[in-house]
Amino acid sequence: MQTNYHIFHRKQDIGKRISLLHREETMSIGLMAVDAGESLAGAIEAILQYSSWSVHVLMHEEQGRIPELRSRFPQATFIVFAQPVPFGTMANAMANECYTTFFFLTRSDLRCNRFDSDEAIALLHRSDKPAAITPVLTNRLGELIPVIQVPMLRDGMVDPVSFLPGSAIMPTLYPFLGMGLYERALFQRLRGFDEAVESEYWQVLDFGLRSWLYGYPILNSPCISCTFINRQFIIEDRSERDGIKRVHTKALGVRQMNGKNYPKRPGKYTDTHVHAEVKKRLALYKTDFQQLVEQWKAPGDDL
Repeated sequence: MQTNYHIFHRKQDIGKRISLLHREETMSIGLMAVDAGESLAGAIEAILQYSSWSVHVLMHEEQGRIPELRSRFPQATFIVFAQPVPFGTMANAMANECYTTFFFLTRSDLRCNRFDSDEAIALLHRSDKPAAITPVLTNRLGELIPVIQVPMLRDGMVDPVSFLPGSAIMPTLYPFLGMGLYERALFQRLRGFDEAVESEYWQVLDFGLRSWLYGYPILNSPCISCTFINRQFIIEDRSERDGIKRVHTKALGVRQMNGKNYPKRPGKYTDTHVHAEVKKRLALYKTDFQQLVEQWKAPGDDL
């Protein structure tokens, strides 16, 4: 999808510019602007204080004060959209423009309490190649948010069950609110977030489903933890939106039997165009949704 945005690159000294021509930076941070004014400025300032990595601020023109922010934070890159766009569009732009091996997506209403980049990157280098490492999240009172998502099918729709994270690494169906550390090359190989899907929830669910079904797990780890500085209740909008048939066709359109993949007959939540595309990509599926549910170890299950 063609998206209209402008990039205002950070200012660098000439020595660093020359150095980066010959090597790829390890990490960058994508800060999604969900507010404006001093709240956004405070978020940028907080990240720049603890991070030596390049910072990309993703925002739209209606949030205003762009010249002022660029002047105040010359060390940050600003990716500015002409109008408000869905989360997935911003995330895909970040992956296209950051030119780093890994990128971390966060929000301007979050503050990181812990970010052990070495541990998080080591997890992405595991033999099972996780698609993302997601953070433990707490609300403004310090209470844990149920970011662990377990796959479930209800009335023909994928309807994950939420659990609280623990003190250990745990599998989760998708990155809650899209927040997490991604390996740029794998993210793009998985085709990022589907911009034809309308809502943030369905976009991140779709990414998580594709990742797991293609054989790339998503993990939640306390090596990254963040807090919502002003919000007590964080509720996903799981209402039906345009594009949910795309999500379900990719997730439920394949049945694996005896190690071989077969396309399933179209059902209630089938997009016929996507169904044809799924048939072309049968070889990419390492499992099907039914097996994923059956093999999943939910929190509290005996190991």
